[in-house]
Amino acid sequence: MSRKTRQTTNDKNGVTKGEHKLIGLITYLIRSDLEWIGRTLLKILRLKWHDRPIQTGHGTKEVTHLPTGPFMTSRKKQLGDLLLWVPRRIDSYLIDDLTGGYGYSHATIDIGEIDIPTSKPVMVETTVGQTVTRKFQDEYEQRAFVRVPISKTGVNVEQFVACVKSKMGEQYDIWDVITLGEIVDPAKEVCSGLAADCLPEKERQRIAWAKRLGLLRRASVSVHSKPGALKTKEFVSPNGFAEYYGAPKGRKITGPDITVQPQPVEISMESVAAAAASHQGWKLAAGVFAIVLLVFMLKRTR
Repeated sequence: MSRKTRQTTNDKNGVTKGEHKLIGLITYLIRSDLEWIGRTLLKILRLKWHDRPIQTGHGTKEVTHLPTGPFMTSRKKQLGDLLLWVPRRIDSYLIDDLTGGYGYSHATIDIGEIDIPTSKPVMVETTVGQTVTRKFQDEYEQRAFVRVPISKTGVNVEQFVACVKSKMGEQYDIWDVITLGEIVDPAKEVCSGLAADCLPEKERQRIAWAKRLGLLRRASVSVHSKPGALKTKEFVSPNGFAEYYGAPKGRKITGPDITVQPQPVEISMESVAAAAASHQGWKLAAGVFAIVLLVFMLKRTR
């Protein structure tokens, strides 16, 4: 096949027809009872696309208008709710897989406001190539997401929302995402970091301890400060928030705006022991699979 012919089989993002079929298969499998097969294929795709920049593609189309205001805080029951969004495109599935694979890839914050000219509820978010800004909550149409009322956790939501609003206009921090919080620009934000940065220090410490004790998935939270530090430095992904606050796995969420009553991870000797046993179970299963695969390969070589 000539170079010219190969180019015509790629879309504007450089994805071939074959890769489109693979993407469709991966999406189907992840949403089915064969999720583990879909995630295995996703990891293969990650290796193939190792040098391809990930585009979040959160919306269904390019944003054509934003809420103009003025704004009014008329939905106080939703003040400070954390909105965690389920992937629906291959790039957001890759983000999910890179940060633990719990089933979420984006986070926004409901600040209880409506846009007065349209009477539509707004949220605050940031994403690649954009600043922290207000957007309509129906920006992503029927994309599935859960609503976690932070007010139910004892957090002072007025202070939380005031902090979020103070971040308006800050740029997206691509290095924070790439390094999982190792390199942070204090004048920039990421989607989930916007919420994490505005949580009280006590809550951030609990999330850090949950991670250190093995109660949260690998890469869903990355802690970059030592225990006892005056200020916790950590990266909390949408998956980290979902697992910490007890949201169901993303594949179980089939519609938009599903309210989840937060049940923060219990930090106790019993929960740590259960997590350790679970991890050992996975190691045993992986070991058995490796042995079976080795036996199969040895038979094929005879």
